This record gives sequence, C-alpha cells and structure tokens, in this order.
Amino acid sequence: MPAPRPLWTPRGHTSTRRQLLGGLAAIGGGAALGGCSTAPDVGSGGGPSRPKASAGGGGGAKDSSDFAWWDQFNPLAKQEKAIFSAFHSDGGPKIDYTVYNPNDQGKALQLAHSSHQMPDVFSLAGVSVPPAQLVDQGWFAPIGTSDTIKKAFEKGALIEGVHIFDDQLYSFPIFGVRQYTTIPWFNKDLAKTAGVDPENPPTTWDDLRKAGQRLKKAGSYGLTLPLTFAPRMESFVTELALVAGFPGDNTHPGLDLTTGEYRFHDDAFLQAVDFLHSFKIDKTLFPASTSLDARSGRARWIANGSGWFFDGSWNVGVVVGDFASFLPKLGVGPIPTPNGETPVLTSAPTGGTFWISKDSQHVDEASELLTKFVGDDFWKGMAKSMDQPPYDETVVADSAAKDPYKKAVDYYKKQVFVGPSVEANPGVSDVEGVMKDVTPGLGEIVQGVFSGQVKDVKSALTKLSDSTTAARDAAIRSVAGKKGGTKVSADAWAFPHWTKGTDYRE
Repeated sequence: MPAPRPLWTPRGHTSTRRQLLGGLAAIGGGAALGGCSTAPDVGSGGGPSRPKASAGGGGGAKDSSDFAWWDQFNPLAKQEKAIFSAFHSDGGPKIDYTVYNPNDQGKALQLAHSSHQMPDVFSLAGVSVPPAQLVDQGWFAPIGTSDTIKKAFEKGALIEGVHIFDDQLYSFPIFGVRQYTTIPWFNKDLAKTAGVDPENPPTTWDDLRKAGQRLKKAGSYGLTLPLTFAPRMESFVTELALVAGFPGDNTHPGLDLTTGEYRFHDDAFLQAVDFLHSFKIDKTLFPASTSLDARSGRARWIANGSGWFFDGSWNVGVVVGDFASFLPKLGVGPIPTPNGETPVLTSAPTGGTFWISKDSQHVDEASELLTKFVGDDFWKGMAKSMDQPPYDETVVADSAAKDPYKKAVDYYKKQVFVGPSVEANPGVSDVEGVMKDVTPGLGEIVQGVFSGQVKDVKSALTKLSDSTTAARDAAIRSVAGKKGGTKVSADAWAFPHWTKGTDYRE
C-alpha cells in the first residue's frame, strides 16, 4: 500500500470518514500511496492483539514500562527490531512490536481507537482519513524532538498541513517520494520461454501482452494480478493511466491536477483498464487471480504461476525474506507504456510515516526513539532492507541492497517527478475529512470488468467522475456551512502552473 502513502487511500465505502472513526463502520483497504509491503499476518486478527514476540526480548505479559508500535513494513522488521533492542538496552522502554498485513491494520486501529487501547506509535495503513482531520480529532501528540528530526531534512521537505500542524511537527517521511507500484517483475526462466531477453524486458503494453501469449502456448500464463485487492488494482490502473499521459499523480486517483477536475473517464484510464483486461481476454491471466491479494498473488507467481507480476520495490525485500531461492530468477523492467515512450509519472510529496498517540504514556520516549528513524545510517539500513526506497534515495547505489532493488530504484529516480501537495492547500483536508466515499470506486470497477459485471467501462468511469465531484461539492458546502468553517473551492485542487514531467516548486 503503499502509502504507504498515508495521505490518501482509495474510496470504497459510503459512510463518511468521521463515521468510520466513530465506530459505525470498519476501515478497509490498504494505504495508497503508494505503496505498502504486504506483511505477514502477525497480530492481525482484527483487533489490537499482542505480537508473537517482543523486540525487547522474549514474550510474557506486557507491563507499564512497555510501549506498543504497529506498522506494516515487513521488509523493515529486522532493522526496526534492532533499533528497538538497542533503544531498550540504552535504558528505554521495551517495545511491543506488531507487523500487520496492511489490509488489516486499519481495522485494528479502528477497534483500538474505539476501545481506548491505541498503540503508542503507529503507521496509518488502511486509514482513509486525512491526518489533518485526525490531528483535529485528537489522535496524535506532537513529536517532542522536532528540532533534531528537522535537521535531517532539507528546507521545504516537511510541509505545513501534511507533517506540521500549528507549527508543531507530528510526523515525517522515511520513504522516498519517487516511486510507483506497477513494476513488472518477472521470472527470468519463464521470460526466456516467452522469447524475452531478461536484460531487455518488454517496455510496451503490446510487447508484454505478446510475451504472455507466447507463454500460454508454452503451457504457462503471462500475468498474475491481485484481483481481490481493490486498492492495488486502483494503483495499477492509475499509474498506467499516468504513463498514458493523464495529468495527475499516483496519490489522488482520477484527479486532473491542472484543472482540479475528477476525470476517471479520461481515455488514459480506459486504455489502462483495457490493457490489464487484455490478459483475461487472451486467457493469459493466471486463473487463480480472481481469489488472490498481493501477498498470495506473489506466492503463486513465484511458484511458476505466471511470467509477470506487478508490485513495488518492496517485492525484493519480501522475496529475500520469504522466498530466497527465487532471487536468482527475479527480473525487473520499467513500467510499460503504450508505445514505448519513456515513462513519466508524478508522485505527491511523501506524507508522514509514524505517528505518536495522544493517549500514549510514553510521548517523550517515543519522540526520542523516532530520532533513530532519520539520517544516513537509518536510510542506508532501509536500502539494505529493500522495502520502499529510503527518503534519501542516493544511498541506494552504494548500499548492500540486491541488484534488482537497485535497478527498480534507478527506474524511480529517472521516471517519477514530484508533484504539488494538494493537502497543503488550506481547507482541502477539512473537505476530504467529511467527504463521502463513492462506491464502487476505481478498484471495484476494475474488479467488475474482470468478473464481467461491468460491461460499459466508459459509463462506469464517467459515473465515478460525476459522483466523486458531487461528493466533493457537498463536502465543500458542509465545511463552509459550519460555524467558523473554512471557505474553500474546487480551485484548491488545481495547479494550472504545474507541468507534467517536471518537479513542482511551490
């Protein structure tokens, strides 16, 4: 997920975000953003359960000196445990550490919040509420070591309304902004069977489709998709639409950043859906895709289920940790484009990764611990762990990371540009905090195309554009109508001076 890109997750429920936080519905979906790793089901039974092992030592009952940390970053687990153990050895509290499946963490946070059992530090996987709204609702405590943390970032990297609220630092990014989820990873042996040179993998949609057709003739399949994971399908279609020319980013699906309009029905989105669906039409889609999420899809792909599998850079970290024997077969290429053009994608500035609970009894200790999650040593360790690229992506080239990971990050650096921060505009987070979700969302529509329930894709996407626009208009009126409410218009979502393929400078 990921996030994950914590500032935004795909829409897919009819209740408002406030109702979600009030306990009237369970939070679903993964982080957008971009891009979370698919972690194992440790402590993810749906509630705020205890992890199988504490980072500070063996099991046993939790005491008042412990504090809890929840996130979904499976490839980073070893590095985080080392940080937690060192912190405890230096006199800090023992960390009760849980790695969640990103599909489940939002639900666990919902239950923990409603029962006043929030972890002390957590990421926001599965939470679709803008952090600004959560700040207003009292979820977080500001970081007490903000001066130390700020020194690790260049000017402008920590943004008011994204990381800073009322001049206080609440969170910071640990991941790089230049990344995408739709990397075509492939099995080198099966690629050769399809007549593909692993050093020169397909770069066009048509070439990848033809490779799948050749594999089918050889008795295998072309592509495995996590069709049960709607947010991931939304990410794939959004990023494929970006390389087809859509002027948006991979954090706000369907939003045209030049006009502020929702245009899910743009030809670029239609082409992206058609491309993915072509594998179903060709019968080169791994048949079990209809029952797979990202984690199970990866496992089936690795077991020779198909030649190709879309995933983010964290795929390497998971392969090394869970499927090490497959690493010599792991190949990677750039996101394919309609006609082989150089890919051009846009990513919004990275949001905060970790947040301290306002109810924590360990705010000072948590603030001190968070200082261990910035700086060259930490970012080099992240590169070695091979999850999302570290905030300072320049450390990857000379790191201990495996070559496929370095290659993926190199694609990111050349192909992804930094876009404007929509949430930094005054009033946007207020509106998004009360904006009703539209269903079916993009991911669900894609699922419907594959199941045959959605036959007129253009009509379905046009309806989604209209419904999302109407939901935003209603939320704008709602925010403005409240006593002391913020006056904001749809223009706050538009950046007419931004140019696709360039870094946006405010």
